[in-house]
Amino acid sequence: MRAASEKSLKAASAVLNRLLSETDADVMTVAENLFGLSDLSQDNSSVRNALTDPGRSSDDKRTLTRNLLGDNVLPQTVSVVEELASGNWSSPEDLNEAFETLGTEAVFIAAEKAGKLADVEEELFRVNTFLADQRELRIGLSDLGVGSPHDRAHFAARLFGEALNVYTTRLVRRAVRLSVHGRLLSRLRYLSDLASQRRQQVPAVVTVAQPLTEVQRQRLLANLEKRTGKNVILHEVVEPEVLGGFHILVGNQAINATVSSNLEQAKRALA
Repeated sequence: MRAASEKSLKAASAVLNRLLSETDADVMTVAENLFGLSDLSQDNSSVRNALTDPGRSSDDKRTLTRNLLGDNVLPQTVSVVEELASGNWSSPEDLNEAFETLGTEAVFIAAEKAGKLADVEEELFRVNTFLADQRELRIGLSDLGVGSPHDRAHFAARLFGEALNVYTTRLVRRAVRLSVHGRLLSRLRYLSDLASQRRQQVPAVVTVAQPLTEVQRQRLLANLEKRTGKNVILHEVVEPEVLGGFHILVGNQAINATVSSNLEQAKRALA
């Protein structure tokens, strides 16, 4: 998404956050409205072209939005879409992504209001970690699997069941539905990172041979926060094959201090 579209999305996001914090709106219904509009925009080029038409005035596109949506969505949704439509767009296709991003943000707001956003972030990470080790299941849930996107999303909801809260379940269903070229894991990572960003934290993944003690965990967390100068959310992955030590990924920065990595370095040195 290029600059003009980013600016329009940012303005609509501000409206979304303000309205959902100031009103008693059913936030998850707003999220569903926005996800539905993302699907509509994806499938109907005439809708997205009309809402992003640079030849129309902002007021004209606001009126078009009200006429298009009517009473089919909540008033808060109408206001957010009016703000989107009144902006400038680098490409009509960016509107699909904007609706999707705002729908996801609405789910995060709902989780935040319920005090569950930290759980959502952790659960998304755990789902991603689980599916990373389950290749056949991962492929089956992605667009490379059989069945319609709706069927695969419904299966994912039944698969994880009560292990996830309602907010995480909705995001996982959406990730499955939107999987492209089998890239379900990247979508889940993206959602987990978005949740971290909303909590103003940097995600760090530590891979260890055996579970960290609470003392080790707190010491590592303090070290990472001192190093990054930011609040860090620490995810732990246990993999016995790392042969002791640890591997840490903070954003795109890797810190590797495992025995297995040292052995690999020694092998390369001797080769």
